[in-house]
Amino acid sequence: MATDKRERQRAHRQVAQQRAKVTATRGRIRSRGVRVALIVLAIVVAVVILWLWARDDGNGGSQTNEPVDQSAEGEAAGVFPDLPPPPAPGGELSGEVTPCPDSAGPAFRVTSFESAPSQCLDPGLEYTAVFDTGLGTIRVALDQETNPEAVNAFAVLAGYDYYDGTAIFYTDPTGGYIQGGSPHTNGPDDPGPGFTVKSGDSVDYQAGQLLWSAEGGTTGQFLLLAEDGSQPSLSVSGLTVLGRISDGSLAVVLDTLALHVDNPDTAFGGRPSEAVIINSIDIQTTDPTPEGSIDLSGCPPADGSGPQVLDFDGPQPMCLDTGKQYTAVFDTTAGEMRIALDVVNTPITANNFAVLARYHYYDDTLLFRTDPGIGIIQGGAPHTNSPSDPGPGYTIPDEGSGFTYEPGQIVMARTAAPNSASAQFFFAVNENTALLNNQGTYVVFGQMDGESLAVAEAILASHEDQPGNRLGGAPSPQVIVNSVTIEESG
Repeated sequence: MATDKRERQRAHRQVAQQRAKVTATRGRIRSRGVRVALIVLAIVVAVVILWLWARDDGNGGSQTNEPVDQSAEGEAAGVFPDLPPPPAPGGELSGEVTPCPDSAGPAFRVTSFESAPSQCLDPGLEYTAVFDTGLGTIRVALDQETNPEAVNAFAVLAGYDYYDGTAIFYTDPTGGYIQGGSPHTNGPDDPGPGFTVKSGDSVDYQAGQLLWSAEGGTTGQFLLLAEDGSQPSLSVSGLTVLGRISDGSLAVVLDTLALHVDNPDTAFGGRPSEAVIINSIDIQTTDPTPEGSIDLSGCPPADGSGPQVLDFDGPQPMCLDTGKQYTAVFDTTAGEMRIALDVVNTPITANNFAVLARYHYYDDTLLFRTDPGIGIIQGGAPHTNSPSDPGPGYTIPDEGSGFTYEPGQIVMARTAAPNSASAQFFFAVNENTALLNNQGTYVVFGQMDGESLAVAEAILASHEDQPGNRLGGAPSPQVIVNSVTIEESG
């Protein structure tokens, strides 16, 4: 019996050992299977990721390790801006002849006319069209002599507020012009005012001209040219030269062109990236030969008793004595600033500023710009209170270069062109003005005292960013220059 029992136990051990071998073998097989499955799964995932990457990347363009805002990337790709909606429709004038608009302003805005206007401009007077736009003021001296009928028609439309609230709907940097004047659609398909006039002779177009479409399907639309030889890419019929843009105003046309976005649907042209609105066009009158006109060939009274004059035929005569000392006293709503003018080193610049001040050129103007980034306050623009001001009608030569800028200085503003300063100025207020040293072309012509610098610092500290101001911002509240008087001593 014992022997049988030992045999059974031996048989059980053999069965158990066999089962253990089978279990171990199965375990090894299962482990290898899991590893193989994981490897296969990793390969599949990698293939899927590569496929998705290739699909998203289009033609396999390069990737970057920098995070990308996909929504911003879509905007940056060049979404063509929509045209702003046209202004509210104006009224209609009927009759065989359109009457002249009231000089005080029309009873209601008119955008549709049954007939051409009567003659409303006086051939013996000179007229200026003043475009008030979202980027600044554009002044155009109208030329009645060359195209009197078209100039009269344009002025009548402006007098009926035809252009108020319209947009610059087309920009063409290649052709060098901007286009507007469509109150019904704010686009090139505008039906116009309802009448046409005879167009002027074809000429070689020049930078600074205002052109008007006198006849055809684009009547009433205008072009402002920034380059010589400008030719419209869009079909504009009956183009007639109306006048010339003032040198100071041409910057507004260039600023508008700088906002250009290409039209993806055509091989040319486009429109501004942001709406540039013509708020109004005002027709101003000047008499070229008024009775009792002021003789500006001499020097103004030193005591400031002379008239206010904003426009001159040419540069000022030398009226300051280089052997004396002169102080410009700014009476502003933020306080008084006293500035010693440098007649010795910059006699032309100091004299020009002093003579303009004695003609009350700077009275009741704004310090229209503050820029803490470069530490300046800018002013001296009586026509527009903006950098696009046309100035007094002339420019002065630069008196040197390589200037460095420090707090307390008064400096002439100018464009990038040499000898382009005229009347605008800026105060250097903090050490950031040293950032302008690499240019050094702005002529320094005076220095304020410590108390005056404190006033300037307070004005600069009141800076407020203005989204619609292409130069950044201005003081808040506004700072008005009530007057600038010139004191003489020595």
